[in-house]
Amino acid sequence: MSIRHALLNKTLLNKAQHTNVLLKTVSTLGLILTFATTAHAEITARMGTSLPEAHPQTLGAKKFAELVEEKSDGEITITVFSNGILGNDVNMTSMLQSNTLDFTAPSTATLSSLNPDFNIVSLPFQFDDSEHADAVLDGEAGRALLASLDDKKLVALEYWENGFRHMTNSRRPIETLEDIEGLKIRTMQNALYIDLFNGLNANAVPMSVNELFTAMETRTVDGQENPYTVIDAKRFFEVQTYLSRTAHAYDAQVLVASAGFMQSLDDAQRQLVREAAREATLYQREQSRAMNEELLSELQDKMTVNVVADSERQRMREALAPVIQQHTQALDPAVVTQFQAALADAR
Repeated sequence: MSIRHALLNKTLLNKAQHTNVLLKTVSTLGLILTFATTAHAEITARMGTSLPEAHPQTLGAKKFAELVEEKSDGEITITVFSNGILGNDVNMTSMLQSNTLDFTAPSTATLSSLNPDFNIVSLPFQFDDSEHADAVLDGEAGRALLASLDDKKLVALEYWENGFRHMTNSRRPIETLEDIEGLKIRTMQNALYIDLFNGLNANAVPMSVNELFTAMETRTVDGQENPYTVIDAKRFFEVQTYLSRTAHAYDAQVLVASAGFMQSLDDAQRQLVREAAREATLYQREQSRAMNEELLSELQDKMTVNVVADSERQRMREALAPVIQQHTQALDPAVVTQFQAALADAR
């Protein structure tokens, strides 16, 4: 072999060895990057709320997102879309079931379309105060209702508070049962609430809360009923004159996850999501109660506010006895017995 050929072969051998080293290096780096990506893969989720940024529902959602990110060391991030950007409670609950949204917090009245037994939470004049509601909903009776959504492609995590509902309208103060007669009152799209206001001789008009301001502004409806936080956040005081403190029903919301999203997590991740949900719940309730108390004082400067006497609230309850009986009979008797016992025990 000539010296020239020998040098050429040596050069080719060196290049081959160099290439082999580079390939091994690239392969090793690829394995390292793949491992790192797998070990620290970011899980992104979306949560929708139907109420504005300043409402306790959205404040609770943001706290929940913050806690999940903190507890997962940034591995799970939740983006919150507020004020009905993604749709109303009905739309968003359906999106959870189809795995196109991960979390939302609908009213128990909305969830009654999936399980009518949720209507038991909304029956009028049954909770004494917020603490009474906590004791019942956080106990076995409330937890059993949450578990009933397991076969609906949903995972119900916790109860949040919207608060006690009060009536507003643009025509007259409501001081007696008779003052309600003939008023066109917007209600949630829920049979119980429709029957409740028709039972008080109002004309119930079911519609989404996000359509309500315009409906009151154009006098399509005379009034509505909601906690103070919603009345303020939606600026209903701009198109309503009278606020009557009826406290006729307690409104709870439920922090709900898509079953598909929860199943995509491992056991440790699911546990931290549940822990974050509980911590966010305590925060959300605290915000709701403090804000409702503060907003009542502010709303008194913007509207004519009156307290409905207990005697008149009792008359309203008596007028609604057929509605309460009708809707109670439509529920699972075992649920009714358990819930009524919890109500009595918590007093």
